Amino acid sequence: MPNDYRGPEFLAGDANEPLKRVRCPVHGFIRFSEYERRIIDHPLFRRLRYIRQLALTELVYPGASHTRFEHSLGVMEVATRAFDSLASKHGGLMDEVFKQVPGYAYDTLAKARQDLRLAALLHDVGHGPFSHAAEEVLHEGGHEQLSLRVIREADLLGSEIDRYYGERTAGRVAAIVEGGEAIAPQLALLHDIVSGEMDADRTDYLLRDSLHCGVDYGRFDYRRMIECLELRQVEGGGLQVALHKGGIHTFEALILARYQMNAQVYYHRLRRIYDHYLVAYFKALGDAAPRGDAAILAATDVGMLEQIRQDAVAGDGDRRALARRIWDRNHHRVVYETPLSDDANAAARAGTVAKALQEHFTQHEIILDQAKGKIHKLARLDGPDREPGVELWVLDGDEQWLLADRSQVLRTLPRQFQCSRVFAAVDPEDMVTRRSMARMARETEPPAEGIDGAATNGGS
Repeated sequence: MPNDYRGPEFLAGDANEPLKRVRCPVHGFIRFSEYERRIIDHPLFRRLRYIRQLALTELVYPGASHTRFEHSLGVMEVATRAFDSLASKHGGLMDEVFKQVPGYAYDTLAKARQDLRLAALLHDVGHGPFSHAAEEVLHEGGHEQLSLRVIREADLLGSEIDRYYGERTAGRVAAIVEGGEAIAPQLALLHDIVSGEMDADRTDYLLRDSLHCGVDYGRFDYRRMIECLELRQVEGGGLQVALHKGGIHTFEALILARYQMNAQVYYHRLRRIYDHYLVAYFKALGDAAPRGDAAILAATDVGMLEQIRQDAVAGDGDRRALARRIWDRNHHRVVYETPLSDDANAAARAGTVAKALQEHFTQHEIILDQAKGKIHKLARLDGPDREPGVELWVLDGDEQWLLADRSQVLRTLPRQFQCSRVFAAVDPEDMVTRRSMARMARETEPPAEGIDGAATNGGS
């Protein structure tokens, strides 16, 4: 296996030299080239300055007003550091494998590195207002598909990318973002660096969100993790990101950080109810909501917040009611919630409680919220509880093994975060009604063994 050192390699030309820089509160200075600056300053990317990373989370954590723009720069920086770390150990192997793909015959590592940087920079370029919160209403196919179109299509960013980096570069960059069957097996490594189980996207948003929310839950030793990245050759000629045994604890810390950030930030009870209002508000907008590629790419949080402000003052119907909930920060109150658990039956119990409360308290709107998300998707091969998923191999000299098989942290943590809550439209000063609802919720809640009386197993 070629194992020679390769330092960072750049495409030829002064415009490809990383002479520009911007200061980042997470990573220090982030450096970029003149051509990259032109992409960063393009209106389609520049609009990310006005798309908040965490939607209305600032109503809970006032510092959480950071944007997709700075996150995208951060992902580019982390992805570059990961690539350079791997190239410093396995540059010869990477060069040999990447050369097999059309377009990488010459300046192989420099082209792969540049394409990776562009993919990391542009992976979120299709996000609409309030990021994920209103995505289900605005996007057909999700922001990922719009991001791919922005990168590929000549009348969006495709022609700009190809002008600076050569024909078909935009297609290669989009393939790295998309992954799967869209990318040559030899280049799947590049997709995994941007968006895998141990990726630049997750690393940056955990660190950045933690910083701006003023919490420490998302912090972990990512520099050590990057230094411990390794490569593993797989069947078919591709390369797979692996982990040196010295970095096990850093990856476990990443998974713990993700779990804690889910519990304390991403699925915080107030963050969830304001996400509900955003979804309902965009539905109430009807034809006035930004729909279609052009409208979404022209919309920002700034413009939509002004629309919300106007509707809160002079709107009518559901638009005014929902806008006032958001603008006046007058939200529903939690009257019941399940523990943080991967128990698949908890959602059914919460549904039973919500139905009973709505039937009894007919004058109060009841909202059932069911938060659910993956903590990790790592595969396990040993023992009776084998689980399919993404393989993350640990290299220990001549020995290699799946991390999830031996990590006590991964064995203990649920693979999935799940929490159900029941919200009620009740005056915050009306403690009598709130206590009555909470008491009825406790009395109505079915036993943990299941609403049908039969024992159920926790799902993963």
